[in-house]
Amino acid sequence: MDEKQKIDEKELYRVRIGHYQTLVQALAVAMTRNLAWRDADEGQAFSLKELYEFAQKYDVQHPLDEYQFFMVSREGAIGLSPGLEWMTKWLFYPMEPGKERDFVLQRMREQLQVEKAVDEAVEKAVLAGLAAEKQAPQADDDVVVIAAAATAADDDDDATVAAPPPLPPRP
Repeated sequence: MDEKQKIDEKELYRVRIGHYQTLVQALAVAMTRNLAWRDADEGQAFSLKELYEFAQKYDVQHPLDEYQFFMVSREGAIGLSPGLEWMTKWLFYPMEPGKERDFVLQRMREQLQVEKAVDEAVEKAVLAGLAAEKQAPQADDDVVVIAAAATAADDDDDATVAAPPPLPPRP
């Protein structure tokens, strides 16, 4: 059994028993139980989207050592353990039902709708650009051919340039 396979088996075992190496992994499990949390220290409300953005930054800035892990409770609370489950410091508690939770979830829905609209607008712009590019590839090719011919003429001092055709007589 090679070293990489040992690491993979160890990681699978940790996940099976509920020990997660990143906050994003713990959040992925917690979101199946809840969509809004409260910071355990300050009581600040977080939607799933806000906590996910925070988790991405946190995981990069604060990698865990080999003994630390995140845990998720049955209710969806997220905690950080120094290595023993009974020493877990709970970081985020599920928000209790009520108007504030409803407001947080509504705000998240609105943010996701705006992001979806922006994504759709970008996609339409890209598709329009591709369509325009498909309609006029010859013009770009002609410009390249003309530029190449001009460059070749500039490079070759002895080359003769043909005179333009004469203009038709005026009526």
